Amino acid sequence: MKVKVLAAITIITGLTILLYGCDARQNSGEPVTFTTDASIRALTIDEKIREAQIILIGEVKTTLPSKWKLQDQKDAKSASPQDFVEARTGLFTDSIISVKQIIKGDYQEPLVRVRSFTGETEQVRWESSSEPTYEKGHLYLLFLERDFGPTAHVDPGDFISVNSNTAVYEIVDGKAISSDDEWVLEELIAYIQTSLAAETSLPMPNSTSAEPLTETPLPFTDTPVPTDLPTETMLPIEPTSPTP
Repeated sequence: MKVKVLAAITIITGLTILLYGCDARQNSGEPVTFTTDASIRALTIDEKIREAQIILIGEVKTTLPSKWKLQDQKDAKSASPQDFVEARTGLFTDSIISVKQIIKGDYQEPLVRVRSFTGETEQVRWESSSEPTYEKGHLYLLFLERDFGPTAHVDPGDFISVNSNTAVYEIVDGKAISSDDEWVLEELIAYIQTSLAAETSLPMPNSTSAEPLTETPLPFTDTPVPTDLPTETMLPIEPTSPTP
């Protein structure tokens, strides 16, 4: 089973700055900004292909209001900056994407909901340099898996990138560009399709051929055992007379 370690979100903004910002920005009506970061695995394109449950091309249609993992206790838009500090959690935002092409996976819906761990309310703005941003009207090639983290219970059914913004490729002028990679779009699609075809064409292992054969040893002898011995017919034994 694939085991993944979720990188803990580290709050960069200090508590002193936060408290000062609360007073200053509440008067100005501006949200308090938290800047966060998380470690990102260095995945090759082949690893992205292998880990993705679905790979698709889609256009962002709309962005939904931001939420947090304590949504069932308190609406995110009502949560204060201090609430976020005490809960040690951040905002996330779902985007609705219209599916244009499925490259990998059996996904039949015309729309897919994709989650990014950034967001904004009237009181709080949550930013992350490692998280993808989805702009309305923009095209993306996405390597996705179902959300499995601590926010998966909030509006379940969403998908997330397999590796933050490194597995989200914005399509611009015929190119697919992520935070650490760039391809000509058609070449990337062809590479993914070739990789998937090679994966499905691999021969399945034969469990019986891997089992060692059991042999019954013959008795040890220095003399070769003939295989074509003639058939012998036993002659009757004639009685003999006793000697006088």
